[in-house]
Amino acid sequence: MEIPQTLYSALLSADEDYLIALCNKGTVNRAKKDLSAMQPEITQMEGEAVTLTVGDTVCTITVPLGSSTCTCPSSSMCRHRISAILWLKEQAAQESAPPGEPAAPSGEEPPEKVEDEVAALLSAYPTQGLTRQLGERRVSALVQRESAGEGAAIREGSAVTVELPWLSATVRFICPLEHSSCTCHSRSFCVHKAEALLIWQLRHGVVTADSLLAAVRNDTGSRLDRLEICAAVQTTLTDWMRTGLTRLPASSQETAERLAGLCHTSGLPALERAMRRLHGELKSYFARSAAFRTEGLLRRMSAVWRLAAALRKAPEQEALRLAGTFRDEYQPVGSLQLYLLGLQEVNLAGGYAGTVYYFWETQQHRYYAYRDLRPIFYEGRRQPGPIETILWGLPGTLRQSWNCRLKLTGARVSGEGNLSATTQCQGTLLQKSPPGLVLPPSAVEEDFSSLLARSRPGLGELERLAILRPQSGELQEYDRVEQRFSLRLLDGAGRDVWLVVRYREGMQAVLEVLEQLADQWEQNPDLRPVFFGALYRERDRLCLYPIECFTNWEGTP
Repeated sequence: MEIPQTLYSALLSADEDYLIALCNKGTVNRAKKDLSAMQPEITQMEGEAVTLTVGDTVCTITVPLGSSTCTCPSSSMCRHRISAILWLKEQAAQESAPPGEPAAPSGEEPPEKVEDEVAALLSAYPTQGLTRQLGERRVSALVQRESAGEGAAIREGSAVTVELPWLSATVRFICPLEHSSCTCHSRSFCVHKAEALLIWQLRHGVVTADSLLAAVRNDTGSRLDRLEICAAVQTTLTDWMRTGLTRLPASSQETAERLAGLCHTSGLPALERAMRRLHGELKSYFARSAAFRTEGLLRRMSAVWRLAAALRKAPEQEALRLAGTFRDEYQPVGSLQLYLLGLQEVNLAGGYAGTVYYFWETQQHRYYAYRDLRPIFYEGRRQPGPIETILWGLPGTLRQSWNCRLKLTGARVSGEGNLSATTQCQGTLLQKSPPGLVLPPSAVEEDFSSLLARSRPGLGELERLAILRPQSGELQEYDRVEQRFSLRLLDGAGRDVWLVVRYREGMQAVLEVLEQLADQWEQNPDLRPVFFGALYRERDRLCLYPIECFTNWEGTP
């Protein structure tokens, strides 16, 4: 048997540190144990690749070793490939031994040139790309730790191992760099790898602390080309999809937040919002939230990938439209006669939380909203408690104006129907009134046949708002698996809309109110409650997410 020369050299230079860098120490030890109980068999040699059977699997070992393949379902470097590499390494060592002499130990130190190759790759890696990926805050903290002598522990050999105790991560660099590994299990060039490589460059004099800080302050990533950001987003999502949800590292949350920040500094507000919504879904997944749905995460990932792809391919003017705007454009609309119909506390997947107030305009017969939302995604920053909103010169908070008429003079509204908090707008608080005396009967849906068109995907929230007055209701058994409350609402013809609320933190009071209402309705079928909420579709069902419930529509709410 004659092993191809390129593969032969790669096998001889791959010591245990190199193999551990390809996977992990546990996999290498398991491969050694498996190898002691079986005998691989070479089935084919083609070019620089060797195919052999290892137990029930077939492995193809090639150069670089990290590109080897196996028929097992593992997407990472498996024990079968490591067993095959170890066995071939023994065969190569026997071939290199002079006749009549024993083979050299397979774990001997690799040639000096292997260490030199890794060092050359680490030295040549563009420092600017690392500082852009990490950002000024991380780079400054890195320099400070190095100056204080509290930096990373570095071991060098065929693999350069960098331990980052403040991140609970260990990075192992090998040649080629794309096959380097990190304990976060990310297959992409994660922030841990970027920080470890920058530390190595700093220790070896490739850069100095002063030049590093000067460079990062002059170029913090805000000048990154939009195409580069979109490409990075697509590459990251592709890597996540290949890895699979069950193997997705917890550090993907940090990666999503970092990419959202890069989108912000690069003038891509629509992509930033999409990434923050995806970050919220990832947080729900890793927190094992009962409200998490795999379909929702995949939908978010697909939406982000498609938007990034469209931004990369679109002409300049179309790309500007797709990029969106950071703030809504508010246009003056004169005076508005409003009625505060309802409000709800929200915690959005995009990283914002607060209160949304829903108004009915009595002259135009349409909905408006004021969104009092604040960011909650700033790491390490103390989050303020809820602040009651006072605006438009009103004598009290908006919450205190519930079910009251308001007159706004000098109002400004966005294209989606959101009200501006501008001080140029002046509000007058009028009398409190039951909703049934303010809203016309035509605004209340007792026939559900026309609701389906108002629930189609792509419609804005205000376009999906509806007021329903069902003929009857059927309380469903509480779903303990998906942890959700369901109430089937029926009109006079038996057409149904499902009122669904999933349990999550802060929803206990809402569920208790709905359960009490369902009990009252069951005892008094003539109750005829009114539900105000947002329509949506779930599989083959038309659903309503409730915002307010009224048991006496024409009287005291």
